Amino acid sequence: MKDVEVNGGKAKGGTAEAPPVTVSAVIPTRNRPHLVLNAVESVRAQTLKDVEIVVVVDGPDPATVAALEAVEDRRLRIVQNPASLGPAGARNAGVQAALGEWIAFLDDDDSWAPEKLERQLAAAKASGAKLPVVSCSTSVSIGERRYVWPQRRPEPGEPISDYLIDRRSPLSRPGYLATPTIMVPRSLALAVPMPDYRHFEDWGWLFRALDQPGAELVFVDEPLCFVEIDEGRASLHSVDDWRQAFEWARTHRPLMTGNAYAAFLMTKVVGMARREGDWNAVRRLLAEATRAGDPKMRHYLMFFGTCVVPPSFHRRVRAATHSDAATA
Repeated sequence: MKDVEVNGGKAKGGTAEAPPVTVSAVIPTRNRPHLVLNAVESVRAQTLKDVEIVVVVDGPDPATVAALEAVEDRRLRIVQNPASLGPAGARNAGVQAALGEWIAFLDDDDSWAPEKLERQLAAAKASGAKLPVVSCSTSVSIGERRYVWPQRRPEPGEPISDYLIDRRSPLSRPGYLATPTIMVPRSLALAVPMPDYRHFEDWGWLFRALDQPGAELVFVDEPLCFVEIDEGRASLHSVDDWRQAFEWARTHRPLMTGNAYAAFLMTKVVGMARREGDWNAVRRLLAEATRAGDPKMRHYLMFFGTCVVPPSFHRRVRAATHSDAATA
C-alpha cells in the first residue's frame, strides 16, 4: 500500500527510494477519484521521466485515497489535508511538499499532452529568463465543441493585465493562460503562493508572479494542455456579484495598466451589474473606469453594447468568438 503524507503532521514513509525529480506536478483534488486518475495518467505518460506526481487530497476523502493507492508508480505521492483548504490552499500544500526544481500545476479534471513538460522545460532554458513563467496553448472542450485558445500569443513586453483582460476589438477574445498550462520554478511558487480569492485567482497570481524581479512569461505555441469547460458549472470567472469583482479590481489596480483596469470595469464588471439590474452600479463603474483607468473608444463601445444589447445577443457573439478560435 502506498504511504499517505499528512499535511501539517509527520509524513508516513519516506522519499529515500524516490528517483531524482526535475518537475513536480501538483494536482489538487477532492471527491473525484475517477477524474483525478485520468490527470495522473497524463503525467505518468510524460516523455520527461524525472517527474513526481504530488496529488493533494483536500480533506477527508477515503475513496480518492484508495483509488490513488492502487496506482503502481513510485513517483506518485499522496498528500492529504486533514481539513479542506480550498483549491489555492491545496496547491500551496503541494508546492510545500514538492521535491522538484520546477512546479507544474494541473487540475484533476484536465490533462496534458505527453510532451508538455519536456517542451516547456526546453523553452524555459532557451529563454534565458531568471524566473520563467511558462505557459502554452490549450485545447479547450465545451460540450461537443473543441477550440484552441488563445487566439494570439502574448507579445514581447506586453503587460500581462492587458493580455488577459483587454479585447482589441468587440468581437475578439482576450488572452488565455489557464492554470493547468503553468510551469514555474519552485522558488517562485514558494515566494508567490496561490491567493485564496473566490474568483479571478489565476489572474491575481499571474499578476503577482510576473511582477517579481527576473520573472518573464515564456509561451510555447502548441496545444499541450487539455481543458474541459462545463457550461453548466459556475467557474471562478463567472461570478455574478459585481461588488466582489469590483473589490478584486481595486485591490489589484497597482498591478494593472489603466487600459486593463478600464476594460475590466467597463466590460466584465458592468456586465455583472447589468444582469443584477443595478443601474446605479453601472454609472458608478463607468465613473471609476474614467477616473482611475485609461479607457479607449473600444471600451466605450463595448460598455454601450453591454448596457443596451440583449443578453441573448451577447451569447451569440460569445459563441462566434469561440468559433474564431476553433482549430479542431
